Amino acid sequence: MSAKRLEKLEWFRDCRAERDGEPGVYHSYMASLATTLHHISGELDAAWLMGSSGFAFRSFVCQTFCPSAMSIFNWSAALPEAVEQAGYHCTYVSRMWDEEALEEAKRGEAHAAIVEGVERGAPAIAWDVHGCEWGLITGYDEGERSYQTMTDEGQPSSLAFEKLGRNGIDILSVAIPGEPNDRGREESVVNSLKVAVAHAEGAEWTERPAYENGLAGYEAWAAAFDKWFMIVDAGRGERLPKDLHEWVRYYAGHHYSARCYARDYLRALSIDAPALRQAADCYEEVASHLKPVWERSPAQPRPEAELLSSLSESIRSARAAEERGIEKIREYLAARGEKTATT
Repeated sequence: MSAKRLEKLEWFRDCRAERDGEPGVYHSYMASLATTLHHISGELDAAWLMGSSGFAFRSFVCQTFCPSAMSIFNWSAALPEAVEQAGYHCTYVSRMWDEEALEEAKRGEAHAAIVEGVERGAPAIAWDVHGCEWGLITGYDEGERSYQTMTDEGQPSSLAFEKLGRNGIDILSVAIPGEPNDRGREESVVNSLKVAVAHAEGAEWTERPAYENGLAGYEAWAAAFDKWFMIVDAGRGERLPKDLHEWVRYYAGHHYSARCYARDYLRALSIDAPALRQAADCYEEVASHLKPVWERSPAQPRPEAELLSSLSESIRSARAAEERGIEKIREYLAARGEKTATT
């Protein structure tokens, strides 16, 4: 019975972001991918990874702050493409909840890919290794029929073979970086900026109307604060979920983190591109508006109504700044002769 475990694998931390008081790579898929690529190559540009993948420009919002919003998007379109945009071929195996007939075959396909990846030193990014988030598979043991895993908090754990794709949320999703691809930097940049525009316009799929994304997501996010304000102001805070404030901080971390990286990514691209320089300025403003949403995120489910009103206003200001940033990105693409969803 064969077994192997990857050694000296540490969860990626963006020390620069931490020094600046920013969340760092927050989305669990992207944090898992960052850890994998850093382990493979020994280095990582977090702003490039977040920007080139498009995740620096994405937003996911549920009207009730449900944490599931961060996973309500087209996985098969976005997840392997994030790896390809980072410069690596990707093996991607998935099975959705309505594909039960494929369960055993897809689990076997995923297992073979995981073993192959571990044997050459590449962890697998897998859905729901712990707590309905993405994490890593870092080893396997055929005798014990279990995987060694790492949670999205960087903690070691394990997962039985038969739990892959059935660990609470009945979905299989495994992505494994392969050899470097031939995608050039310019192609990756154009691809990512098209994603930014498409997402802002709502062209990327989500499960509407319960969930929103793009610029419309900002209004849904602000409106959720408005409703929270009305409930608290009316003295009915006891009706709120006890962990609501934790969900709200989860939202703030995802969105503030992403826009900090959008700012840095665009700044790095803007040396000879005035429109992208202006876009970077806009995203710097977006991040500045979302910073208090992160730093002042309520610590309990019944905060002061004035705080909720202030945070709602900050979110709407962030939306206005992002709308200007998207116009500058669209302007840059048009000057290159690149078409977007509305051109």
